[in-house]
Amino acid sequence: MNNRSAFSQPLIYGFASWPLAMLGIPLYVYLPSYYHQLGLELAVIGSMLLLARISDVISDPLVGLLCDQSTQRGRYGLMILGWALLLIGLWQLLLPVQVSAVRLLIWAMWVYLAWTLIMIPYQALSAEVSQHAYVKTYYTASREGFAVIGVITVLVLPFALDDSQDYQQLFRLLYPLVSISLTLALAVLFWRLRLLQPSMQTDKKPILNLQAWRLIWTDQRSRRLLPAYFLNSLANALPATLFLFFVEHYLQLNPYMGILLLGFFLSGILALPLWVRLAKRFGKYSAWRLSMFSACLSFIWVFSLAPGSLWGFALICLFSGLSVAADVALPASIQADIAQDLSSKNGNMSGVLFAVWGMLTKLALALAVGLALPALGWLGWEQQSTESLQGLLWLYAGAPVALKLVALYWLRRADTLAD
Repeated sequence: MNNRSAFSQPLIYGFASWPLAMLGIPLYVYLPSYYHQLGLELAVIGSMLLLARISDVISDPLVGLLCDQSTQRGRYGLMILGWALLLIGLWQLLLPVQVSAVRLLIWAMWVYLAWTLIMIPYQALSAEVSQHAYVKTYYTASREGFAVIGVITVLVLPFALDDSQDYQQLFRLLYPLVSISLTLALAVLFWRLRLLQPSMQTDKKPILNLQAWRLIWTDQRSRRLLPAYFLNSLANALPATLFLFFVEHYLQLNPYMGILLLGFFLSGILALPLWVRLAKRFGKYSAWRLSMFSACLSFIWVFSLAPGSLWGFALICLFSGLSVAADVALPASIQADIAQDLSSKNGNMSGVLFAVWGMLTKLALALAVGLALPALGWLGWEQQSTESLQGLLWLYAGAPVALKLVALYWLRRADTLAD
């Protein structure tokens, strides 16, 4: 690969992550508060989203199997199908004509399935771009860098609308922006992305799903990586789910919500080149552990905050945000290394591996919303009881720090397996 391709190919691959990431904050952060404003109770919203995300967890291995048993054209076909379903489902979920628990469940399931049909083949491509581990890091870093840009884009939009709490107006602007940009990004990806030739990847046939699951479980690197990734994902999903509630009701800083989120993700994208450099010099596991430890050190200070502590919480957002890009780019790059190695020895199984990856991510998101929101409801959230506010504090800050520490302990000997 010449210097020009070495620069352009990761950008072509990563660009599709920009429109997809613009949906992350709306679907996982804004959606519970939005439907609560539309009249549904918090416990009902949490239960419906938990069911929807559990269905999404089930669909992941099926899509992964389809991905592994498909040609390159077939995998692109899955992404096109997901694109079409996503454009239909987003309109119904974000701009509903009628609001009910059943409609929320149905369209959330629809959108999550569409997302899966795009994301599993898309992520699996990172294992097919190069045989060199450090090159795959550039691709995953590009993907996650564009993802952070997508998050920042959706955080800036409310300022352009002069109303950070009018979610319906935001979604009316977001829908055409995502639809057009995703269409263009996928078209460029299909047209210009260069993958390894089939003879260089493997000449073996895709293996059966059950055999792939057995190989994943018996592989020491996967057994070390995947539980730690799940715990860390759950640690990240809890504050993401509860951010709006924590800022508005505990800190009473509702007018600053958008700028606080913006600062968090801006610090993440600015720190991304540093994490890539540290991973290349000291190893991916070492850099990832450092990012988790730094997040714990910064986030523990949430317990010292009182209502109205704007500058204190802003500093916490900035320092904890430094690790956000590393948390997704580095473990994903490690997973791409494992996927390529296992596929070269056993037949194509990158789709199943990234399906497992997606399952763990979505299970973490499901547990975060399905446990945290009903728990707040049971503690008396609708009455704004003292118990519910204290529960909010511990779910937002205490549980994530504890989960990250457990993940760090699990990864203590990961470097001895491979980096």
